[in-house]
Amino acid sequence: MKVWQAGSHLTDQREARVDDWSWAKTSRRLATLFRLARPYRARTLLAVVTLVAYTLVALLPPYLAKLAVDDGIAAKDLRTLSIVVAAFLVAGLAAFALSSAQTYFTGWVGERALADLRTQLFRHLQRLSLGYYERNRTGAIVSRITNDVEALDVLVTDGLASLVLNTLVLGGTVVVLFLLDWRLALATLIVIPFMAAITAWFRSRSNRA
Repeated sequence: MKVWQAGSHLTDQREARVDDWSWAKTSRRLATLFRLARPYRARTLLAVVTLVAYTLVALLPPYLAKLAVDDGIAAKDLRTLSIVVAAFLVAGLAAFALSSAQTYFTGWVGERALADLRTQLFRHLQRLSLGYYERNRTGAIVSRITNDVEALDVLVTDGLASLVLNTLVLGGTVVVLFLLDWRLALATLIVIPFMAAITAWFRSRSNRA
């Protein structure tokens, strides 16, 4: 007779593979991450605010370059050119400060949330019976607490922030391009579908390899 043991599903699959990528399961996984960050609401909010602010500041240089060329150099207006150059410097310093703050707050929240996760996992393992440790390999159990949580660490502190940042930058860049010149924007963005298709094809081939 096989007796079900709470938590035994952790080592049923030895491979680091997720079979269910449905929206319900994915939303459940994301909700778990959000629950871990809930005790640190203030710093989480600061991380989001600094991320959005950094994105907005990072989109300023192309527009400032347009002003420098059209209103400064072409019009031979030294005063306007000086103001634009000063704005370039301010934007660069602001981007550096906001990027540093965003990295700090994201790392702070991520490390403490994952420290809480490690504590919860350890407490859960202490509640399991001796039979669970006889049926499962010690290395697989240790891997769940070390390697898997470390992978989550990389996702939370680097991957998730990069994904949101790059998405915001791409969307903002598209908006700025259309505001400056819609015809040039269309000519620039027409290659994106081809790039997406080639990237998807390469990833499928590289995964099989």
